[in-house]
Amino acid sequence: MSIVNRNQLQDFVKQQTHTLTNLWFECSDEDACLPARISMEEKLENERQLSETLDWVSKQLESSALHGFDQQHFTKEASTRIKETGISIFGLDDNQVNCIESLGINRAAEDFYHQAKAFDPFISFEDIFQASRNVWTCNYLQVLLGLPVHLTPSLFAYSMLYPVTDNYLDDPRRSQADKASFNQRFGQWLKGEQATPQNWNEEDVLDLVGMVEKQYPREQFEQVYESLLAIHYAQSKSARMPKWPEKLHIRRIAEMSFEKGGTSVLADGFLAAGELSAEETDIIFNYGAFAQLMDDQEDVAQDLRHRELTLFTDAARRGKADGVMNRVFNFAHYVLQGLERFNNLKAAPLKQMSMKGIDLLLMDAVLRTEKYYSKRYL
Repeated sequence: MSIVNRNQLQDFVKQQTHTLTNLWFECSDEDACLPARISMEEKLENERQLSETLDWVSKQLESSALHGFDQQHFTKEASTRIKETGISIFGLDDNQVNCIESLGINRAAEDFYHQAKAFDPFISFEDIFQASRNVWTCNYLQVLLGLPVHLTPSLFAYSMLYPVTDNYLDDPRRSQADKASFNQRFGQWLKGEQATPQNWNEEDVLDLVGMVEKQYPREQFEQVYESLLAIHYAQSKSARMPKWPEKLHIRRIAEMSFEKGGTSVLADGFLAAGELSAEETDIIFNYGAFAQLMDDQEDVAQDLRHRELTLFTDAARRGKADGVMNRVFNFAHYVLQGLERFNNLKAAPLKQMSMKGIDLLLMDAVLRTEKYYSKRYL
């Protein structure tokens, strides 16, 4: 059985957000469900190697803004570094470390780079890199769902909507009224309604929606468009949330985080497959909610500067983020178990690789934002 109309999907999002929020506050903030302990020497060496790899990516982003970008060199070097990191830190075997290439995920990333440049010759490498993170999520879901890995028109379009709409909404030259009007027109296009684009940026958004429509006719794939509307509504609600120092109940902050993250990745799932079962919808929404926590943890410094209200900025302003990070580990232990229900053989190496990496990535992120944690926690 699957969700077939707007009311059903809206009800699902509301109920699942409520369920996950309850689970979040049931998770202990005192003790974390961590992987098996390793020696301090191994821990420091793993963190050094992982930080070195992530620092290299950051330097590539900074360098590309000044000197341009050699995509072929970046792809080759990144592939080598990821393999070395996977074997050395995560203890991956050859089958696991080579699955990115054998499944075609690296080809999809290259295709996205070229298509993004063709769509917008002036797009920055940083925007491409950020959008490609969503491409990776889409490809991950394709593997879990037993689908061929490739960059479909709708996956390209959805991933490109992130930099295109973000750049519009972050443009200081545009008034709040202009941005609100754009959001309204964007919602109309997602519903299949007519609205005239007001500038070239809006024309790009409408073109991207059109790419989805060509792959998924509305009358046959209603779920696809309801999922896109769900993330649109969630992002619009998030944009209307008050800024610090205004008060907002911690439960409301958690609900907004889970709704935004869950609907974002749920749209990836529907765009990858066209339709999902009720069980697949549950699992993918839960995965998205967890992914949002990872993003919020990584962005805590930036969100503090922008006065955003997230679970991590709330904890950082009140003291230290030790407790909320413990909850993240424990929350992940429960919600990511659902990924095991995707049991096709091709997915096994990728699942093993990603599950081994999540804990270490979270630990590395803690060290990169260490001033928000107590010395005892570190």
